[in-house]
Amino acid sequence: MTPLLFDGTATQSSSRASFHGGGEYAKFMLRSALEHGYVFDIVMGNWLFTDPDIETLLDCYKKNKVYRVNNKQKLYQLIDKNGYKTFYSALPAAYYDYNGSAKLIGVIHGLRGAELPWDYYRYKYESKWHKQLQGWLISHCQFIQTYLKKKHIAFSHRLIKVNNSHFIAVSNHTKNALLSFYPELKTEDIDVYYSPFSVKGIERYEPKKDFFLMVSGNRYEKNVYRAVTVFDKLFSEYRLKGKRVVITGCGNQPFWKEIKNKERFELLPYVSTEELETLYQQSFCFVYPSLNEGFGYPPLKAMAYGTPVIASSATSIPEVCGEAACFFTPTNLDDMASRILRIDYDEEYRQELVESGIQRVKKLLEKQERDMDQLLKFIFE
Repeated sequence: MTPLLFDGTATQSSSRASFHGGGEYAKFMLRSALEHGYVFDIVMGNWLFTDPDIETLLDCYKKNKVYRVNNKQKLYQLIDKNGYKTFYSALPAAYYDYNGSAKLIGVIHGLRGAELPWDYYRYKYESKWHKQLQGWLISHCQFIQTYLKKKHIAFSHRLIKVNNSHFIAVSNHTKNALLSFYPELKTEDIDVYYSPFSVKGIERYEPKKDFFLMVSGNRYEKNVYRAVTVFDKLFSEYRLKGKRVVITGCGNQPFWKEIKNKERFELLPYVSTEELETLYQQSFCFVYPSLNEGFGYPPLKAMAYGTPVIASSATSIPEVCGEAACFFTPTNLDDMASRILRIDYDEEYRQELVESGIQRVKKLLEKQERDMDQLLKFIFE
């Protein structure tokens, strides 16, 4: 019997998407642990979609036994039956009621529900009229927003209180948020290991094409509506000549009807990893206006391709990007517009961002290589 059970359900689909950031983190950790030769058991959920690449990976490592369960209670029974010493989950939020004998090691990717319980323009992303009305009302009612925040804090508190648990934060911002919202936690209760990421290569790709790139346009927390509003205004003022905006994960969002210069925008659905890599590579500039991130992969992906980045100054983003991005206040449209214009006309500054971005990615990859062995030993030994 191996001493550790790996939560493979974290690599599977969520209620919102088949592929998601926390799932990509879990896949990275699973692959790294297997490649480092660790032998452990893995539990998968029969009710969830599994990435075919993960199924192929599991088939390659026969020493690592895979259990498949039908629900969370069956997972808990498996832990008790097999007497594991450790249960590791990259997405532990569902295990707030865990009381097994195995130590729970969980990864906290952020506290978005507490830090960003609502945004004023959230209703702009809703397609049904009653959802739009409901969202508009909440946007104008501070009492409800305060209630939602307290609800999220209380929900996460149940996980924090799980006995025999230890948590890993993916950024110093996330750790500090945990300490702020939950004073009973001590700094030694939380280890910080940056969220791992991979890039195909770090080099400058030329020439760039004529479009600004944004991602995840259908999610209010990514703040694309405000950014689109800024771009549309600049186009109407005859700025950014010859430039377009490409947005992935967007489609025909409800706020699209407000846009005057529709021909300057290209809305794409969620694209494949290969297609997204090409967009990062070819874009004139990557714009990341997110309101809240626990870590934030996309700016680093763009930087690795020699693409300059302008980004929100909120939460973990400045910590991740360092001095390699041009920052703006995500709710200040004038601030955002000024950064976009500077990127457009200041070629020397763009080149500075390209060079500093490449160096930032190299630095974080070196840190990741140093930290990964330590992290794997902490979890699996």
